Amino acid sequence: MESKKQKRWEKKARRRLFLQSDRAGMSSKDWVVMLAVTLVYALAAFTNLGAIDTPDTFYATKSHGDEIVVEFEQPSEVSMIKYYTSFGNGLMSFLYSEDGEGYSQLTRNVLTDETDEDGNIMHAPEVVYLDHNAIDMYEWTFIRDDFTAKYVTIYVDEPGVQLLEMAFCDSDGLPIPIKSVVNMSPDAMRGNSPESMFDEQYLVPMRTDYMNEMYFDEVYHARTAYEHIQHIYPYEITHPPLGKSIIGLGIRIFGMNPFGWRFMGTLFGVLMLPLMYYFAKRLLKKTLYAFIPTFLFAVDFMHFTQTRIATIDSFSIFFIMAMYLFMYIYWQSNYNSGSLFKSLVPLGLSGIAFGLGASTKWLCLYAGFGLAFLFFFQMAKRFREYRYARRIVLDRHTADTMDQKKRIYLIGVYRSYVRKTVLTLLWCVLFFIVIPLGIYYLSYIPYMRVAENPFDFARILENQEYMFNYHSRLLAPNPHPFASEWYTWPLNYKPMFFFQGQGYPEGIMSSMSSMGNPAVWWGGLLGALALIIIRINNNRPSKRTLFVAVAALSMFLPWVVISRETYIYHYFATVPFLILLMGILAKIVIERFKHGKKYVFAYLAICLILFGMFYPIISGVPFSRAYSDTFLRWLPSWPFY
Repeated sequence: MESKKQKRWEKKARRRLFLQSDRAGMSSKDWVVMLAVTLVYALAAFTNLGAIDTPDTFYATKSHGDEIVVEFEQPSEVSMIKYYTSFGNGLMSFLYSEDGEGYSQLTRNVLTDETDEDGNIMHAPEVVYLDHNAIDMYEWTFIRDDFTAKYVTIYVDEPGVQLLEMAFCDSDGLPIPIKSVVNMSPDAMRGNSPESMFDEQYLVPMRTDYMNEMYFDEVYHARTAYEHIQHIYPYEITHPPLGKSIIGLGIRIFGMNPFGWRFMGTLFGVLMLPLMYYFAKRLLKKTLYAFIPTFLFAVDFMHFTQTRIATIDSFSIFFIMAMYLFMYIYWQSNYNSGSLFKSLVPLGLSGIAFGLGASTKWLCLYAGFGLAFLFFFQMAKRFREYRYARRIVLDRHTADTMDQKKRIYLIGVYRSYVRKTVLTLLWCVLFFIVIPLGIYYLSYIPYMRVAENPFDFARILENQEYMFNYHSRLLAPNPHPFASEWYTWPLNYKPMFFFQGQGYPEGIMSSMSSMGNPAVWWGGLLGALALIIIRINNNRPSKRTLFVAVAALSMFLPWVVISRETYIYHYFATVPFLILLMGILAKIVIERFKHGKKYVFAYLAICLILFGMFYPIISGVPFSRAYSDTFLRWLPSWPFY
């Protein structure tokens, strides 16, 4: 006698085998809505992304003892030295003179541990150095000091730095006009003129600004992208190379400037919206329900901030979304009742997206666990369908009473199941193992093309061990001030501080932090809990809720067991699926409550208002510090300056 559980499985298998697809395609209305949201967001994302016109020519210091003499047009009061560098480390000091003969060392008075007879702390002169480390490349540095001079000698104590631009500025912060620049060393290299340091004075800024310099981890990823282009040994080797190569495409198009190195990440951030829309349309069928999660993703702070910085997160999150989208399309297919080829295409595309993601950031490997679970979940369904078809075909009494067309159909399912299953499994080996390994290996081509000491296969393997050791043991001697535990991320408790500009008027600030839109994240957390309660009351989760929940958990749960230092932006990979769960909940609210649509649109309006309120702190545009303190700093753990 058959068990109730077996009968229930057979009922589901029968329904799936004879069920017609209810997939909703993209209508003209969908295209209009999707493109409208994408274009509006793109306008916001690319506005004030970064400067294109930044210092380009440079002077490379080559020899210890080089003396570069700068002559002003007339004796001038110097209040500040500003400089902007590229590659290399270096140390330089300054001497100044009013007549070109008697020079004084540029020093500043600093406090000492000694006191005078009256007990006052004494001061002592300290030499002012331009002490540059390559970690601060493509960043304006200001040295504040006051002296009067017509001549300034830049003495090279330790050569190696590439100086893109330098300026001696007056009390208003403006460059002092220069008459001549000469390298006085007899063995000065030809073709390496120090005038290159002073040929773009119009680009010298009044203050430090994210628009014209690197900030946060751009110094690792944007720098390495440029090194790939120049065939220089990569500085950042703690992540696979593909993300930096993609950043390099923007640099090749627009140059080595902030807009160039941020362009591709921002473009991928923009492209996440049509990806989200199409994903939601496949999930929820209707235009309105596809619009809601797309809108929420567009107004999420982290999506905006994290994709406008030249790091690899934009690409990894895009590929994670793509691999799950294609897996869901595979979920909507059935090789028992339909074409095997049509089911293999999205499965293969999911595998390719997995390979591209893994070649960008190992974070994408976590998605592999969720993809594997979802795939074998479907394979279990295919087996139950086969078992049902087999029982019907082999049971002569049942077969004789069944409609002839259905019987022939089930015979086809019974006879083709093993072949289709074996081909599907082999397809997965090819597209989730072989091809991703090939993509991963090819991503190392920039390492293989390094001019000095290029990588071979053995060194690529060594790099994998190095990356694993680096990330598994990433525990700073002193905790990072913006490190946060995994359980605080959904609460939006501790944002990641990215940048603060210097030199702004009193009460004005330019600052940037990576965090979530409180309405989206807090509302999403409450919404996910509400969805769980609803599904429990219905005794089982829906197919789409289960799929999205598995995707979200695959990107979140691994961080629970990871002991390394973590930050809130590690939650970014979970956010798209949290928002898709919000879309599912919005559908339920609209369809089950009398004024459900009004509630949902009121919530969307709140999310949009908060995006506008917090725009200064997530974009870096100058604004009032009082505004930040009064309206934005809701929690003391939110670092905005």
